Amino acid sequence: MKNSVGKGAFILIASGIVCKIFGALFRLPLTNIISIRGIGVFQMVMSLYSLSLGLVSSGVTNALSKLISGARARGEYNKIGGYFRLAIIFSVGLSVALGILFLLLSRTIASLQGFADADLSYMLLSLLLPLGAFIGCYRGCIQGYENMTPTAVSQIIEQLFKFAFGLLFAYLFRKSIGGGVFGAFLGITVSEFLAFLYLAFVMRRLRIKPNNTYVKHDFFKAVTPLTLSAVVLPLAFAIESLVIVSLLISAGLDGDLATTLYGLNNGVVGAILHFPLVISVAVAMVLLPKISFLSAKNDDVAEKNIVNKAFIIMWFLLIPLIVGINSIARDLYPIIYPSVSGGLLEVAVQLTVLSSFAVILNAFSQFLNSILQAKGFYNHSLAFFVIGGILKILTLVIFAINPSINIYAIPISNVVLYSTFAICSLIKLGFLIKIDVFSFALPLVSAFAMFLVVKLWLSLLSGVWGVLSGVIIGGGVYLALCFPLVLGYGREFFQKIRPKV
Repeated sequence: MKNSVGKGAFILIASGIVCKIFGALFRLPLTNIISIRGIGVFQMVMSLYSLSLGLVSSGVTNALSKLISGARARGEYNKIGGYFRLAIIFSVGLSVALGILFLLLSRTIASLQGFADADLSYMLLSLLLPLGAFIGCYRGCIQGYENMTPTAVSQIIEQLFKFAFGLLFAYLFRKSIGGGVFGAFLGITVSEFLAFLYLAFVMRRLRIKPNNTYVKHDFFKAVTPLTLSAVVLPLAFAIESLVIVSLLISAGLDGDLATTLYGLNNGVVGAILHFPLVISVAVAMVLLPKISFLSAKNDDVAEKNIVNKAFIIMWFLLIPLIVGINSIARDLYPIIYPSVSGGLLEVAVQLTVLSSFAVILNAFSQFLNSILQAKGFYNHSLAFFVIGGILKILTLVIFAINPSINIYAIPISNVVLYSTFAICSLIKLGFLIKIDVFSFALPLVSAFAMFLVVKLWLSLLSGVWGVLSGVIIGGGVYLALCFPLVLGYGREFFQKIRPKV
């Protein structure tokens, strides 16, 4: 096994960029079809969908990735089918049970969120969740073999067809906000079904079949805390979606403005600013099975080498994206979201600045969490997320009712959440994390210089061409200032792909 995260990370980053582009392209016309308020409603449903999907899928995917890679390292190939069988029973069974609950309680849940007409969207979750459960099981098995290509392809399938069918159905049902939101989720259902078909085909080729090998103890030892860990963050954001409008009303805002500001934060700013998380998600996904494999081999030196290289790659790619978005935000939002202007534009720019700190900490937390899980520190990961989630909700409740803070309580609470997790994880994993100061500082300084150059350029040329040329100029400045690192990464990459003679 090669001690590298390069190939797998590159595949997932490339697919992630494609997915984020289509995700952003999806939100732009969707916002124009169902309005910013409609995006707020869409996000409310999405938050509970993400919570439920995390419960039935995310923990199982990570558990399978770790368990199968460890079984491969120890030569215990008979256990792989046992893990797969238990994963299907657990994940699909739980998804069906939750789907029935959503069918029965759809109107009640939608009413609690302040928009009863979203009930049809909740009914669709009875189909979406079982599909997500199968997809999660398939991806976990395939990633356990350190093959990231099928995951990448399935993600692209999801985004392409969500874009096509989601917008089509949202437009067809656009007569009401509830109908438009339902149409968007109907398109998501179609896209998930097509991704499921593709991954089922890949699994047939891998010939991974369920068997009755006894692995129940190992499976549930991993999947229980990992599932709970995967649920904590969506649960925190679901609670946020349930209470934020009421909290903002308590701060003196009317209901429509409160929903609009929530949609602005999550559907507009979030859609753009979360783009850099493609990098951290890809690195974390690749890192989990690699560290699990090396940990099973007791290869501590290779573990440290992989962790440090992975962080440097993530930081080098992540920081210019976040800083670059901040440099063009004021000019970018009116172009892609024409309804964001005047006071809303000022709020969007300020939310972007505050949320940037949360995004950086989020990326670092994803990185650290993959190591915790790979090393078998499942309960630590769960405990750190629970502590951070509780502090997030407390922060949100305290600050959101303050009229001078209101919507800005969301990014502040996210900073509290991710900084708590990162600090606790570093205390636990400090022995494994040793970062080269030069590789950390140079991208940071270069990104700051890039920011200044782009802001100066946009003061001279505004509009679409100003933004596009600013992005090109900013990228050139960053790469030029980071030339020593670029040169080193280039040499390493070409050495790895050079054919052996």
